[in-house]
Amino acid sequence: MKTELIPQVARYTRHIRDVTLYRLKGKKLSPTRFVIFGRGRSGSTALVSLLDSLPNLFCDSEILNQRVLFPFSHVLAKCAKSNSETYGCKILSYQIKSVQPISNQAEFLNRLLENGFKIIYLKRENLIYHALSNIRARQFGYHTKTTEKREQGKVQIDLDELLKWMRASEELNVYEERLLKSVPHLSLTYEKNLLDSETHQPTLQLICDYLNIGCGKGKTKYRKGAPKTLRDSVENYDELVNFVKNTPYEKYLD
Repeated sequence: MKTELIPQVARYTRHIRDVTLYRLKGKKLSPTRFVIFGRGRSGSTALVSLLDSLPNLFCDSEILNQRVLFPFSHVLAKCAKSNSETYGCKILSYQIKSVQPISNQAEFLNRLLENGFKIIYLKRENLIYHALSNIRARQFGYHTKTTEKREQGKVQIDLDELLKWMRASEELNVYEERLLKSVPHLSLTYEKNLLDSETHQPTLQLICDYLNIGCGKGKTKYRKGAPKTLRDSVENYDELVNFVKNTPYEKYLD
C-alpha cells in the first residue's frame, strides 16, 4: 500500500509546488492561451501534436486526467510554467465531470474564458466509429505514430459493449453542450477537420485565425491506425448491421 501511494504523493507535491510558485511569484500567463475540450478518441491527441509542432506554441496533453487539489489553479500554473507565447492544453469532459473536485462544473469553462483562455470544442459525430475506437484502443493501443508500420486488423465486438459506449458518448454530449451553453467557442469535428491529412493544414489555419496568431506549417506525429471502413474493421459486421438496423444508430453505418 505504501509503495502504491508514492506516485500519488509525488504528483500532489508537484501540483502544490507549481500552484504555490505561480501564486507567490505572480508569474505571467502566456499572452495567448486556449483549451481543447471534448471527449477522448475524437482526434484530440493528433490535434495537440499538430498544434505543438507550430513555432512559439506549446500544447500540453491531458493535464487534468489525474485528480489534483486545485484544478483551476493547476491549469493557470501549467500555463505560466510553459514560458511560451501561446499555450494550450487538453481537458476532456469526463475529467471535469468525474475526476476533478470541481464544485461548480457549469462555471469551470467560463472561469477559464474569463482568464483569457479560448475554447476549442472537438467532437466525433459518428457514434458507432467513436465507440469502436474506444473498443479497439483497448486491444491495439491508444495511438499510432506515423513512424510505426503496424496495422490494425479486424475485431470481434460485443454488441452490448458497443451500445454501452454509444450511450455513454450521448450522455457526455449532453453534458458538454450544457457546459458550453454560454461559452463562446470554436467547434471542430474529427470527421471534417482531422480524419483526412489533407484537412490538417486548413484546420490549423482556422485555429490560428481564431486565436489571432500566425500560422506555420504543422505536422502531427500520429496517424489513423484502424481500417477505414466498418466492414474492414469489424469481424462480425453483419451482426452489427442487424443490431443497429431500424434504430437511431443506423445512420452511422458506412
